[in-house]
Amino acid sequence: MNWERYLQLKRQQTQSDIRFLPENQSEAKQALALGVIDISQYVEFSLGMEPLLDTVHDPEPDIRKEAIRRIAERRTPLSIQMLHGMLLDEDEEVRLYTASELDRLEDEMQKRIHKLRKALEEDQNDHRNRFELAKTYIEFTRLLVTSEVLGNFFLKKAIELLNKNFDDGVHDANHNLYRGWAFQLKSNYAQALLDLKEAIRHDKSLILAYIVMAEIYFLRGRYDFVKKIMKTMPVHHHQVEEYYAHLYWGN
Repeated sequence: MNWERYLQLKRQQTQSDIRFLPENQSEAKQALALGVIDISQYVEFSLGMEPLLDTVHDPEPDIRKEAIRRIAERRTPLSIQMLHGMLLDEDEEVRLYTASELDRLEDEMQKRIHKLRKALEEDQNDHRNRFELAKTYIEFTRLLVTSEVLGNFFLKKAIELLNKNFDDGVHDANHNLYRGWAFQLKSNYAQALLDLKEAIRHDKSLILAYIVMAEIYFLRGRYDFVKKIMKTMPVHHHQVEEYYAHLYWGN
């Protein structure tokens, strides 16, 4: 395989989607205030990403490769963004290692989708597999899909699967949460809020519903609503990232 050509194509595919990545806590706070990064990205950066930035820029390629491995393990939109940035590294081995990690993550996700689709073909009334496939479509879109058209395709599929479960009488907070999350990713905020509020009505301990709802109001510039949600969100000390966000916005 022509690895340099492969990497060039990878960079062309992802470079336009690389967004601002803070280098320190001060930049992260400013980016959050300006709406450049969202709440979950700020929390993740503060707790896990900032310590990795020094190793990402370490002059030793082996140390940078170890940082890439640790970043890939996080499986979040911000960690994937960092990996895309490492495709531009000056060292060929680091670039290849980054590309292989991105491909590994995508391959794992594709295999999971294939497995769930096959299981659902064998039993089209399996509510559990429908739900898991919908969740996987949403995760795949959040992490690895760079095309808006393709992302909307997977999100539409996820919503359809969840709707089928609703039609079959399956009603629980997690179904509302994930359908709301899919609508949020499609920028259909009004529908997303209806589902997220319903999820919280069914289960007031469902912290992710509060986080996604807060992100919607954050994107709308309604920071007063963000503060209100974060103050009322039931969170405990052991839920580190959520607790940190709760403290930041609750003051």
